Amino acid sequence: MLLDGREVVVVSSASATSSVYAANHNTLGIHETHNVLYYAVSGSKSSNAQVYHVVTRLLFPMLDQRLSRRSMGDLTAPIALALYGKIKPYTRMKNARVTHEKFLKEPLYCATNLVMFGSRYPETTYEDLRTLDATMPERFYKVPFWFWPSMRARKRMLGQIAVYLTKDVSEEDGWLGSAFKRLFRDNNTALHEASSHLLTFQWGMHTNMSGIGSWLFLFLLRHLDAFLAVRNEIDKAVKEDFGDLEAFVANVNPQTLDKPCFALLTPALFETMRLTAIFVALRVAESDLQLEDQGERVAVRKGEYVMGNVRAVHMNESPYPDHHKFVFNRFAHGEYREGRLPTENQPWLCFASGRHLCRGRYLAMYDLKVAAILYLYLFDFAPVTKGSSPWWPPRTTRRHLGIPRVEEIFIDIRPRHDA
Repeated sequence: MLLDGREVVVVSSASATSSVYAANHNTLGIHETHNVLYYAVSGSKSSNAQVYHVVTRLLFPMLDQRLSRRSMGDLTAPIALALYGKIKPYTRMKNARVTHEKFLKEPLYCATNLVMFGSRYPETTYEDLRTLDATMPERFYKVPFWFWPSMRARKRMLGQIAVYLTKDVSEEDGWLGSAFKRLFRDNNTALHEASSHLLTFQWGMHTNMSGIGSWLFLFLLRHLDAFLAVRNEIDKAVKEDFGDLEAFVANVNPQTLDKPCFALLTPALFETMRLTAIFVALRVAESDLQLEDQGERVAVRKGEYVMGNVRAVHMNESPYPDHHKFVFNRFAHGEYREGRLPTENQPWLCFASGRHLCRGRYLAMYDLKVAAILYLYLFDFAPVTKGSSPWWPPRTTRRHLGIPRVEEIFIDIRPRHDA
């Protein structure tokens, strides 16, 4: 296939796709994707070699440590507390009509940043990041678009991030903010380059996580049986396993979120990812090689681009009967084991595979579980239909990058007085 002017070798079987994403960077290089995303987000013209060095040699090792499952044990409860504080004002309203962006995405963005980057990281960056994200597919694929609003948004964010990075390292910088600052200073990274890397990380951390969160709620609202089953499970777990919501917020951690008491919420989240993940991560062959794809050997020459078709793997009818449907309990039948993904032994590649697993996978999983529990326990929802147009299926943007972006949907909400 032809992608952004490049001839790309595409493989679609589960084994070949998995091997592409798990391959050593000396076999299939990952520098192309890092460089293209870095430039698309930040606009910085740093050398490709320098970008690759900072990402793979400096940022990845730090993120592996700071975003590990063990580290999330100290972070999940603070994020839950911060998110609870952001949405609690809605519980004092009799009812309200809000957009899914304002109600679902912005509070999670602010709560996560507060814990990860501290109180000195500017909350006002949300709208600018949203404006920039709206143009990311066009930036990545290099197609014409009206760029001026997003250029101004990016400039404002880079300026605010630069101010944040120039301040002395403090306890107010959060779990990740202090680590970013020390890393950049210890390696004498130029301020503009450091700001560009942090902006790129912010985009990567928030855009897919918030997109998956939106789709999870929309799928649940569309499928009443799934909505009621997951909500009933949450109600029961909060009351029987924690006592009340305040106790849940204060004590939640990865171990409790992975308990069998959330045996339906976790599979519903992973089914949402299966249906919505669209990857365009390119690898570059560093030498001639062969890939086995659906019983055939595919020759790849040195310098050619390779992409594993995750969408084809996830839409395969053999491992996933009714592959196009949201089956909320599709992954609910495996044996429970702490730390085990419900998709184990299934061709599920939303976090990639092998040595290139998504560094933020635990943050995304536990953030979204906490958000789902708080929102479903506290509120009733009803999507608003505009005129004669049904709200489902939701309209999405023309081009996608990672997760399809949902256009604005209004939701009527009211507190659950029996919660």
